[in-house]
Amino acid sequence: MKLVLTPYRNYLKVILFGLIIMILSLPSTVNAQNFNPKNEELLNDIAFISSVEKFENHIQWNSLVRKLERKAGTDAEYFLEYLFYKTHQKLLKEYNKGTTFINLLESGSYDCVSASITYSVLLKYFDIEHSIIETDYHVFIIAKVNNQEFILETTDPRNGFVYNAEEVKEFKADFLPDVNSSQLNQNEAIGNLVYGQANSKTIYKEISLRQLSALQFFNQGLIAIENNDYRLASRRLQQALNLYDSERINMLFKIVAP
Repeated sequence: MKLVLTPYRNYLKVILFGLIIMILSLPSTVNAQNFNPKNEELLNDIAFISSVEKFENHIQWNSLVRKLERKAGTDAEYFLEYLFYKTHQKLLKEYNKGTTFINLLESGSYDCVSASITYSVLLKYFDIEHSIIETDYHVFIIAKVNNQEFILETTDPRNGFVYNAEEVKEFKADFLPDVNSSQLNQNEAIGNLVYGQANSKTIYKEISLRQLSALQFFNQGLIAIENNDYRLASRRLQQALNLYDSERINMLFKIVAP
């Protein structure tokens, strides 16, 4: 009996040991925690957007970061284009005006502000030079690689990566203020609530990631005003001011504050 069972037991031990090794070597699908930025500035910015833990525990985010890291050593221009389209494919699912970055992580719902937050965090993570551009009614990103500018139009999943120099110039020109515009008086413009209208061109400025996160609250304040909920509008605009003391947020807050 011993001559039969001993080899059999040893064989089971070998199989069991092999299975344990295989299980331990499998990547975790629950808590990948691949997102570990070394950039101190980015870490500070994230504190105002969400939290590092939110990123670490987000399956789709970590899956995207792993894919991008595998391509990070390739041609810089190719990588930037890959980052743009792969991010849309993995994270940005449906456009909804006034959504937040938290909404984006939870459901894939995005607008120009929350999408631009996503791209700016990733660009900072991979040390890609870029500017966040605020206009009256829109936000977009200008990335710079090999002394060439690229537009990241974050709300366009098909053609939002603009690389042709002439098209980049034309894209920017569409948002540049008209120096002859009577709306360049910001106080008057804000009082008439022209901000957020597609025909207003009074703002074209570079902002920080922290200031960009404030525009989430500003947009929610505008939506609250449209819904005649001035108490909520006041709260959201105050939250925006805590992060970004801009003239237009200040003026609008003074209009709706009790």
